[in-house]
Parts: sequence; structure tokens; C-alpha cells
Amino acid sequence: MPKSSDLLQAGYSPRYRIRWRHADVTDSARALAQAHLCGPSAALVLAEALGGVALLAGELTQRGETVALRMRVDGPVQGVLVEADREGALRGYPQIKILNDFDGGETIQSEPVLGGEGQVGIIRSLPGTIISQAAFACSPPSVRQALDRYYAVSLQRMAFCLIQAFAYEGGVDLARGFLVDCLPDGDPAEFQRLRAAAADGLLAEALEHADGARGVGEELGLTDAVWEPPRPLRFACRCSRERAWSVLAALSPAERREMAAAGTPADINCHMCGRHYTFGRDALAEVHGDDGAPPAEGADHA
Repeated sequence: MPKSSDLLQAGYSPRYRIRWRHADVTDSARALAQAHLCGPSAALVLAEALGGVALLAGELTQRGETVALRMRVDGPVQGVLVEADREGALRGYPQIKILNDFDGGETIQSEPVLGGEGQVGIIRSLPGTIISQAAFACSPPSVRQALDRYYAVSLQRMAFCLIQAFAYEGGVDLARGFLVDCLPDGDPAEFQRLRAAAADGLLAEALEHADGARGVGEELGLTDAVWEPPRPLRFACRCSRERAWSVLAALSPAERREMAAAGTPADINCHMCGRHYTFGRDALAEVHGDDGAPPAEGADHA
């Protein structure tokens, strides 16, 4: 897989006491959509969701911490689940990956496939521990609406975001997001100026054409911006052959032998990244000790 150039970068205005984040997840969204064999409509939904969860990842403070964004919708795509961790790994999937009635259009849009009603869940966690969670309705469903409501209601912060993503028949062309967060003692007039820039299309234009976070800041007139070092983002998954084997190892030896006798290899699929692991009949029939290690036989496929 080519090296990702995706980045999350935060900035701050000492004068106006306003923070912002810029996320570029284009490479990750493109790679993940390809791994799932998504059509353009599902790829666009996935790209927008990855942009949103990357912005949420700026809230993470502990090593190993993750944030997951799930949307269940009444539209044809049915939903999307994405996850980001503190180290910049991104993964996820749309519920329905091919939408033939929408994929052949001249312009690919997410609104028609998301539908009119949705439920959103956002969970921050460490391994084995849920730090916080929020669940709420979102109508009409969109990643932007979901994040805006999460910050306003769950975190009780004055903030807004914009997601700019494009997809076509060949894959994801662009996936970027920008979040503006006004501190309690921040300047409300400056915050409203930036919100107006989002409403009139200036922010969307800057996200599409400006060179990185600093370029967007210049387009928005953020003259006193103090920028933090950028954090790399990438498509990565925690699945492994060992974890896949643990699913089969949970079966009794008799059940595995029965599967082996059928003569068909067992495929374990990772929904989050599209990878699948194959275990042949010899592996299925083998009884292992307590180490839980998978047999060497078999193949992994992206």
C-alpha cells in the first residue's frame, strides 16, 4: 500500500480564543473504499465519515484510546461505522457497498443514499473500558450534522464542522474536514464570522483547493494562527491472522473436524477493513494447545 499523506493538524487563535482542526483523509478513504470494493456512493459516505471521525480523534488524549462513529440510516446505504485511534489509524465500512441505482449518476452525492432519518452513536474507549458514549437522532442524517449535534449537546461546546468529499466511478477523489471550536471565553463575533464562511461556501472552497491546514487558515483570514505539529493519519486495522484463528479456536475440536470434512476452507472476514483470512481443512482439523497460535497453513487477502 502506498504511504499515506493524510494529516490531522490543529490550530489556535490566542486573540480570539478559538481552536480549529483540519483533517485530510483522502488517501485512507481511497484505500479503504478499494479494500471494501465500494461503489462511488458508498465510497463517498465512507469518506465523509472518515473525515468526521478524524476530527473527533483530536479529542483523544491517551495512548490506545479510540473513538468510533456509527450512523444507522433509513436510506439505501443503511449505515456506516468508522473508527480512529490516538495514533492516527483509521478504519471502517459502509453497511451496503454497492448501490446500483445511485452509482451511475453524473454527480455522486451522499444525501440520497443516507435518507431522511438516522441514529448516531459516538463512543470513546480504551481497551476494555468505555470512557464516554453518546446516542441521538439525526435528521436528515449527515456527518456534519452528527458532529455539530455531538459538540453542542453532548460536549456542550460552541463548535461546527464542514466535511468536503468527492467520489467518482474510479474511487475517492477528496476527503477533508474542518472543525471550529470556540472556547468559553472565546470571541463570539469571530466564531460567527467563521460560521458564515462555512455557510456561504468559502470554507468548502478552501478545503477543496487550499494547500493543507495552513492554506485553509489563510483563506479564512486566520492571521494570528498558532499551529500544532501535524499528526499523520493512515488506513490501518488491528485485525490479524491470530485474531481470526481465535474465532475458529472457540469451536470445539469436533466442530472444526466436521467443517474440515466438508472439504471447504473457512474464511474469516474483517468487516472493518475488508481483509479475509483463509484456513484450510488441515488447519480446521488440527487441535492446538493453550498458546492459541494459528497454524501456518492458509492465506490472508486484502
